[in-house]
Amino acid sequence: MFIIQICMKISKQWRHVSFQTPLSLSFAQNHFKEFLKPIKLLTNCECLTNLTSLSLRCNTVGNEGVKHISSSEWLKNLISLDLFHNQIGNEGVKYISSSECLKNLAFLNLADNQIDNEGVKYIAASESLKNLTFLDLGGILIDNEGVKYIATSETLKSLTSLRLHSTRVGNEGVKYVAMSESLKNLTLLDLGFSRVGSEGVKYIATSASLKSLTSLDLISDAIGKVGAKYISTSESLKNLTFLDLRFNYIGSDGVKYIATSEWLKNLTSLDLRYNNIDSEGVKYIATSESLRTLTSLDLTKNEIGQEGVKYIANSEWLKKLKKPVKF
Repeated sequence: MFIIQICMKISKQWRHVSFQTPLSLSFAQNHFKEFLKPIKLLTNCECLTNLTSLSLRCNTVGNEGVKHISSSEWLKNLISLDLFHNQIGNEGVKYISSSECLKNLAFLNLADNQIDNEGVKYIAASESLKNLTFLDLGGILIDNEGVKYIATSETLKSLTSLRLHSTRVGNEGVKYVAMSESLKNLTLLDLGFSRVGSEGVKYIATSASLKSLTSLDLISDAIGKVGAKYISTSESLKNLTFLDLRFNYIGSDGVKYIATSEWLKNLTSLDLRYNNIDSEGVKYIATSESLRTLTSLDLTKNEIGQEGVKYIANSEWLKKLKKPVKF
């Protein structure tokens, strides 16, 4: 930032060009020992008028730092703001949500901060965040009440990506998402580590609002083979290309549902790590014509044995895999 300021003072031509060129800055991973002073310099820097992307992940921005960002007239062109793990609470979220300077934001990452349902309510009711297409609230203190704010929000209708991993969403929260009229544009939904269960999967699989999903993450959600069946028999999920079911113990029976599904024929990436799959389950995958579009397959930490490896190696349907299958 100091270099940019010096260059602008030396060359008027460079200064003129800099104001027309989109800028991206990243000060991630505890870049500064004391963060408030650099934040003040950053937010008062005229040379950053064309800053479109700012990443401050894993620092100590806090509510006060967010206040400076949200009120900076020089950051009005920000499209992407990454504040992952920054000790931000509801007060900080309120600054962002009521900001007149951050109305162009399309990407907002507030994951792993000290935000609860109240903070989510600020986002959902914000007039300033109508352009958001990507929202990451993973790891915050949100439950089904907070999810309801998102699902019924008039502000968040442009969202295409929603990450709610590592939260307390639960079945009821998933139900709000699945029935939402506001979230019909979602193409990516991340509910990993969020207590979804097979009942929650059923809501997703039968949803009329989530038909545009191409990416679904349900890591460690205890969906079991029943949940795998709901996904595999869902016409609503026929556009899925990415499916992550790690740590769900769906077993070989669950794999059979996936491998014989008439609706999962567009899958290109399938992650089945830690799912109690044996060689018989691998055989279902290897002989599946429905999974012939797969380019990535991960079967790490399953009981597939040498026989399972042979099934994959000799498969006539898995020839599009770009990376070696992980066992």
